[in-house]
Amino acid sequence: MKTSLEIIKQLIQWFEIFDKENPESEIELTSFIIWLNSKLFVDEHTDQSTHDHDVLDMELSFLLALQNRHYKAYAKAALGESELSSPEGFSFLYHLSLVDSYRKMELIKMHLVEPPSGIEVLKRLLKKQLIEEFDDPDDKRAKRIRITDTGKKEIQIILPKMQDVFSSMTADMSLNEKLHVVSFLKQMNDYHNKKTGALKHPVNPL
Repeated sequence: MKTSLEIIKQLIQWFEIFDKENPESEIELTSFIIWLNSKLFVDEHTDQSTHDHDVLDMELSFLLALQNRHYKAYAKAALGESELSSPEGFSFLYHLSLVDSYRKMELIKMHLVEPPSGIEVLKRLLKKQLIEEFDDPDDKRAKRIRITDTGKKEIQIILPKMQDVFSSMTADMSLNEKLHVVSFLKQMNDYHNKKTGALKHPVNPL
């Protein structure tokens, strides 16, 4: 059995590794705990000799795609008769509620949506006066968008229903399991963002 001092020394060693692996990231206790959780989980549960990596890659990709379909099905049911007709519309409006404004293409790229599809989503939000557009003071060729008071009210109405969707998506996982999944998915998302040059979400993508 390890003494308290030995455990503290071990934690310091883990933290040094975390700091080296994340030199440009803002150090937060929550991030370190999630990272350490994932490391300990891998160390205790991974036996590479018993797995076919190609099969695992295929199964993981397929399961991730299925989760997206489950989310869209749950979200469409929750949105129902609201002014938001699609999960993308909700996500666009929700992220606009967190900031002062975005450039149109900035918001579209953030959601990894094809420009024509993203423009259509914005047009529907504009038509329903949930958002408004205005000239970008830094670039006369660009337009910025922001949420309106009507849009803020709509978010307040629909958000509790969407919270139920988020709870359904995490099934019956324990807190520890959720922490592991979040850590792994963040790692995957960071990899793809660097590879594709995608803009980083201010919060977890919806």
